[in-house]
Amino acid sequence: MQRSLTHCYAERMLRSARYRSTIMNLKEKRAALLSQARGIVDEAKADSRDLTPSQTAEVEGLFKQIEDTDAQIAKAEKSAELVAQLTASGVVDPTQGIPPEPSFDPPAKGTVPARSGGSTWAKSVTVGLAKSAHGMGVKALLTGEITTPPAVTVSPLPAVPTRLLDLVPREGLDQHTFEYLRQVVATNNADVVADNATKPTSVYTFESVEDRARVIAHLSEPFPIRYASDHASVLQVLESQMETGIFEVIERLIVSGTGLGEEWTGILNTSGVEQVAFNTDPLVTLRKARTVQELKGEAITGVAMHPSDIEALDLMREDGATGGFLFTDAVGERIFGPGVRGVPSVAVPVGTAIVGNWSQTRLRIREAAHTLAATQAGDLFDKNQMKLRSEGRFGFQFFRPASMAVVDLTAA
Repeated sequence: MQRSLTHCYAERMLRSARYRSTIMNLKEKRAALLSQARGIVDEAKADSRDLTPSQTAEVEGLFKQIEDTDAQIAKAEKSAELVAQLTASGVVDPTQGIPPEPSFDPPAKGTVPARSGGSTWAKSVTVGLAKSAHGMGVKALLTGEITTPPAVTVSPLPAVPTRLLDLVPREGLDQHTFEYLRQVVATNNADVVADNATKPTSVYTFESVEDRARVIAHLSEPFPIRYASDHASVLQVLESQMETGIFEVIERLIVSGTGLGEEWTGILNTSGVEQVAFNTDPLVTLRKARTVQELKGEAITGVAMHPSDIEALDLMREDGATGGFLFTDAVGERIFGPGVRGVPSVAVPVGTAIVGNWSQTRLRIREAAHTLAATQAGDLFDKNQMKLRSEGRFGFQFFRPASMAVVDLTAA
């Protein structure tokens, strides 16, 4: 009988450990779903637009999965609590039995009630996300196992990037200032180790970077109010152009911000970025830049160049004038890497390419770009005029300078 009692007690302890592991996995799954939903909403907010019908359906589906996961977590926690009570009480009578391990298969999918689209719904989603995230961002120390906070909420990037900003992950910012760690040294000394031998120590050194969101803004010239009623599209045209102007400044600061005054420090002015010299021609140089990064174990996710440099690559011919074009899609993948594209940006200096792992950067968004109209400020009321103001607040994080290489595409 004692053997049976001991076996039952051990089984309860094992079952309790399994429950803890299951609950942890479910919470990580919930955090990932929440992060994905937030990313879709933040992307729309960053572009100052409403969610598309497909995005609306996707976010609603994610919410349904979060609700299912919450139910699974509650079920697991209830069973875990019962096992813990039986074990802690010292009652190990096997006749009392052990609760069966719960099944965590999601319930059959049902229809999700349709919701109206638009900004109002987007705001309600934001509130719902904030409530769902409550209490999920704290480190926990349970039975010797450390669980990290859920991944930060980062907006998903376009599958096919067409501009530099499409390479840079975007993340919301809940206050004006922020702090992050930038890696300045990464020396991997991992090696095989014999029994009883001292393990080698790798060197990973970070520095703390404190920064703040920067206001990027501009005004339109005053124009007659009647334009807004007589030519309904004029406001849409101006809003689009003015917010595009905001995005152009963001790209310029990401690339070459000086770190002085109201500018953050851009990639070109950050110490630790790899420098790759010109070699033979632009194609050879870009391919060697990829090798330089890969030898350090760095992934290449994108290449940013001035539009004129991309044009020069596209128009390269075998004999320099009339032969076949050299830079095909297949050549592009061989030069940049599978699935990696070169994107144009006037922010990148002519004759320069930025090659690297753009996931090691982050655009922090305190206020997404938005446009306001005024009709009564200053002389506007007297002259029956109006003007627009487009602005936003943004910050920039560059986690690992070694992840980027600045490539010289021209001979000295």
